[in-house]
Amino acid sequence: MILCEGRVNISQIRRSSNHDRDLSCMTRFLQESPWNPQYVTKQRLSYLMETIRQTRAKWGDTRPITFLILDDTQCKKERSTVKMEGLDFHYSHSEGKSVWSHSLVTAHVVTDDLSVAWDFRSYFRKEDCKERNVPFKSKNDLAIELLETYSSSPDEHVYVLI
Repeated sequence: MILCEGRVNISQIRRSSNHDRDLSCMTRFLQESPWNPQYVTKQRLSYLMETIRQTRAKWGDTRPITFLILDDTQCKKERSTVKMEGLDFHYSHSEGKSVWSHSLVTAHVVTDDLSVAWDFRSYFRKEDCKERNVPFKSKNDLAIELLETYSSSPDEHVYVLI
């Protein structure tokens, strides 16, 4: 859904879908449909694991080596963006200062000729978690969660890069 040209927003997704629907239909679909995020994630990860297995079988890989790459990153936003949930000032190592952004911990899998984004977790500060009444998780906690989502086969050699 997010493979579209230019900025990725609901209007652009609507234009890229080649359906002549009102913008409110797209917005309502994304906000109010009975989404089950855990189910969608489980299906997506199962699909990725099957793709990895098929790629290995195609190459006749008998000693599969996988790199599981973990990273934290900031998705920088303009300071004028205030209505989007989860924005805060987070330290950006690449910029050497705090930036107005979403903070994500990401996992990426590389094996053979295949390179895929595995999964991600949003990071929120303790204060933000208290306001939302959700348990706080450090970036390390989130990285461990991501590690646990990758189920390697017994003969696979997995190297974790942080």
